[in-house]
Amino acid sequence: MASFWIKFVDGIKGIYSRLGSSSSMHPLLDKEAIPLPAPTPEEARKSFREALTDYVARGWTIEIENEFDAVISKKPQFRWFLKLVVFLILLLIFFPLAIFFLLVVLVRGLTAKPRRLRIYIDPDGQIQVS
Repeated sequence: MASFWIKFVDGIKGIYSRLGSSSSMHPLLDKEAIPLPAPTPEEARKSFREALTDYVARGWTIEIENEFDAVISKKPQFRWFLKLVVFLILLLIFFPLAIFFLLVVLVRGLTAKPRRLRIYIDPDGQIQVS
C-alpha cells in the first residue's frame, strides 16, 4: 500500500512539474511508444492549412486569418419545417399564440449569432481547435 502512495505522489509531482514547463504533457508517440519529434514550422503550417481547408469545405467561413491561427464562423441552420408545423398547429388551436410564436421565431432567426471557432498551432506544432 505504501508503494502505491509513493507512486501516486511521484505522479502528481511529475504532472505539477510539467504544468510549469512549455513542453507538451502528452507527446505524440509512435508504435513503440517513442516520442516523435516536434514538426518543423513548415510542416506545422502545412497541416494548419489542411485543417483550415477542411473546415472551409464543410461550410465554415474564415473571419480572421494569420500565419499560425484563424477564426472561423458558421451561421446556425434555420430548421423551418418543425417551426412551420408548430405554427400551423397553434394557428388552429389559438391564433394569438401562433402570432406570438411567429414573432419569436422571426426575432430569434434574425438575431442568431454565428458559431465561432479558433484554430491555432500550439508551441509543440499541434493543431488545436477551441
